[in-house]
Amino acid sequence: MNKREARIARQIQEKLKQDGKSARLRERVKEERQARAELQPVQKTPRAGANPGSIYSEQVTWNCKSPDVLGTWSWGVDRQWTQQEWNETILPKLQEWARLTWGEIDNMVSGSDNSRHKMHHNMDAEQICEEAQYRLIELEMYSDVIFRFRLGNLRRLWGFRQLAEFEILWYDPTHQIYPTDPE
Repeated sequence: MNKREARIARQIQEKLKQDGKSARLRERVKEERQARAELQPVQKTPRAGANPGSIYSEQVTWNCKSPDVLGTWSWGVDRQWTQQEWNETILPKLQEWARLTWGEIDNMVSGSDNSRHKMHHNMDAEQICEEAQYRLIELEMYSDVIFRFRLGNLRRLWGFRQLAEFEILWYDPTHQIYPTDPE
């Protein structure tokens, strides 16, 4: 076997290994969805005097206690942001948002008059790319909803909103966690 054939054989083995891992993750997602569907819905009772919409009057807070920064996405972007990205892109926006309420965040829109959309919002986890969904399962952080902040044209900051606090999970500088086709 020459070098070229050996390289091709290694690539095929790696692809088979990755396909096996993907199949196991797909099966795990299916099992978790079935298990959630079988659960009895929890009866929620509001606390006395609590306003269910009160989060919108709360000041935005954030934390970076357990971001997922290990490894690289399949599209070649490291999950770990650089110090320059943190200092120049991420932190200034977080500081700006921390001066606002969640209601003000919710009211921010972009786009032209005929195609306005929210800049920062919850998304169903099923809408993000498959790799990110599998990553949430690997991290044992899968949730039906994930929140995303828009940092600029393509850049997004993903995480979970726990009451008034945003927990940073991923920085996506290339808009690949939720890819959209330009139209």
